[in-house]
Amino acid sequence: MTKLSKRLKSLAEFVLKTDRVADIGCDHGYLSIYLKENNLVKDIIASDINQKALDGAINNIKKSKLDIKTVLSDGLTNIPLKGLNTLIISGMGTSTILHILEDKDKLKKIDKLIIQSNNDHNILRRELNKLGYYLKNEKYIFDKKKWYVTSLFIKDEKKNTKNEIEYGLLNNTDYNNYLIEQEKKIIKKISFIKLNIKLKKYIELWKLKKAISEVK
Repeated sequence: MTKLSKRLKSLAEFVLKTDRVADIGCDHGYLSIYLKENNLVKDIIASDINQKALDGAINNIKKSKLDIKTVLSDGLTNIPLKGLNTLIISGMGTSTILHILEDKDKLKKIDKLIIQSNNDHNILRRELNKLGYYLKNEKYIFDKKKWYVTSLFIKDEKKNTKNEIEYGLLNNTDYNNYLIEQEKKIIKKISFIKLNIKLKKYIELWKLKKAISEVK
């Protein structure tokens, strides 16, 4: 049986057995294989823009003796989306993810997005709200000395609050403390000569702490 890292397993936890999924940026295909061999998904397509990575996935799928379709594709370009309801996108930055999702016509039947961005999570949340996707859940995972944010978006007219857009759902105390410490480190590096910038960062830290206290 395929074993997943904590990071990849957090993506699998948002998938339902009735979902028909496209795994965008599948890399070596471990997540797609895990979902299929454990019957955690109705159907799945494994896709990557990189031929070498996709060849690795194809090889791993053959070894697993599973029926998983693979597609070489730049984002959603070559993926047959008919019948699919869920996209999993991970291993890339927010700007790339938003570029993949910019074709609204291709998202008409996609009810769920499971996304793990490398950066700019507030921008991702804001722009997906604009596209009609609501942040329903979020997991914060510490894996190999790094924090990862795994977000579940569902198609819904509801909008997230300003704090949810900026900071996420803040449902993990350890991650919340990490965010605070990161802000403190930034403040410490700012010279007192740049007093206005330092003051601005203190205000941002206060807002973050206030948002965390409101979640509790």
